[in-house]
Amino acid sequence: MDERRHFFLPTLGLIAAFLTAVFFPACAHAPEGGADSKLAEQLAANVAPLGARNWIVIAESSFPVYAGAGVETINVDAPSDVVFMEVLDILESEGRLQPRIWVSSELDAVTEDYAPGVRKFRRSLGKLLPGRFHYRLANHIINKQVEAAIKTFRVLVVKTSTSLPYSNICIELDSGYWNADSEAELRSRIEKVRQDEERENAVPTVHPVPAVPSVPQLPAPAAAPATGSSPALPAPKAAPASVPAVSIPAPAPAPRAA
Repeated sequence: MDERRHFFLPTLGLIAAFLTAVFFPACAHAPEGGADSKLAEQLAANVAPLGARNWIVIAESSFPVYAGAGVETINVDAPSDVVFMEVLDILESEGRLQPRIWVSSELDAVTEDYAPGVRKFRRSLGKLLPGRFHYRLANHIINKQVEAAIKTFRVLVVKTSTSLPYSNICIELDSGYWNADSEAELRSRIEKVRQDEERENAVPTVHPVPAVPSVPQLPAPAAAPATGSSPALPAPKAAPASVPAVSIPAPAPAPRAA
């Protein structure tokens, strides 16, 4: 029994020392709430006022500051893919907004030689895009969309620590419970109801029957002109007024036989 006790006590002491060395320093140096919690809180506070047709631009470190009144720019000490994941978590946990994601097609052509870390970034981004509504378009087309939105709607720009070309991630917000497809279906049904009502309330139009035009009287044919120098026929002779009577003598009587 004593031998077993002497064996287990040092073993338990080593395990306790190992756990103390591993976990307690980490807990002592970790900030309260954790770095990820601070980032999530900062993003949630800025995303909360946004609604449908607003934009979120998760930008690389050299992204310009827009001068529009509706643009709000914040700086975070985190890479773009981490910020993107946090923003998606916020939007999808609330459910009131649906993200439509725009990424630059040029990113696929950037090589590791000119942009170290781009391969890892593409891999991380590729895990977050499938199953979500997203576009891959030329960078200048996406910039035009954002600049057009700034003229009317609020745009939140989150500048990150990422320093990779064409790594900006633009998110167009749509209603999570009433999107463009729902709106189009509603408008189609409203138009159908309107057309049905118009057909039911329409007064039949009576078109007047046009009068039959009278047949014009044709002029009588003109007399045929005389034909040239044909000779005139002689007039018939008049019958004599009376024929003179002719006396025929009576035959003589035959002689009597003796």
